Amino acid sequence: MPLAPDVARRLLLADRSRELSDILNEARNHLDSLVQLDEVEPLIASISTYVPCSSWTQVLLRDHIVVGLCADFLDEVEPHLGKEFTPPSGTYGPWLGRGTGTRVRWDEELRAQLQAESDDRSADSVFARKLVGEMLSVVQRLAAVHADLTSALTGTSGGELDDLAAINEVLAAVLSKHDERVAGLGLEP
Repeated sequence: MPLAPDVARRLLLADRSRELSDILNEARNHLDSLVQLDEVEPLIASISTYVPCSSWTQVLLRDHIVVGLCADFLDEVEPHLGKEFTPPSGTYGPWLGRGTGTRVRWDEELRAQLQAESDDRSADSVFARKLVGEMLSVVQRLAAVHADLTSALTGTSGGELDDLAAINEVLAAVLSKHDERVAGLGLEP
C-alpha cells in the first residue's frame, strides 16, 4: 500500500487483494489439510523477502509476472493432471482470471507506468529477472523433493531422473513464454 502513489491506485490494489483472497480461500477448500502448505509457505515468503518491490511499477510487475508464470505452468501441466487435481470447471484458466476484471485494469496500469518510465527500465528488468530466478529456484527445490508430485504434473512415471527432465522441459516452455511477455512490455528478459 505505501508504494501506491494515490487513492485510485490504492483502490486498484485493494480490489486485487480481494481477488487474491477469494482465489486463496477457494484453493484452501480443495486441500485435504493445511499441513501441505507448511513446507511451501516459507519458500514463498523467501521470494518476497529476497526480491522486495521498491516502486509501484514493481508491485504491478510482480503480480503480472506471477500470474503469467502460473498460467503458463498450468497450461503446460493441465493435460497431465489426473481427475483428482482438476477443478470442477475442468480447467484452471478461469481461476486465474486472465483477461477479466481487476486483472485487465492491473495490466493496463502496468503498461501505463512502463510507458511513463520509458527512459530507464533497467531497474524493472533486473527486478523481473531476479524475481523469476528466485521463483524457479523454489519450484526446482520442490520438484526435486517431491517426485510423486512431479510425476503427477508431468505425466511421467519412469523414475526420478525422468520426472526431473520432464519438469525441466515444462519450466523451459514456461520461461520461453515469460521472455516473450516481458519483451512485449519493453523490458529485457
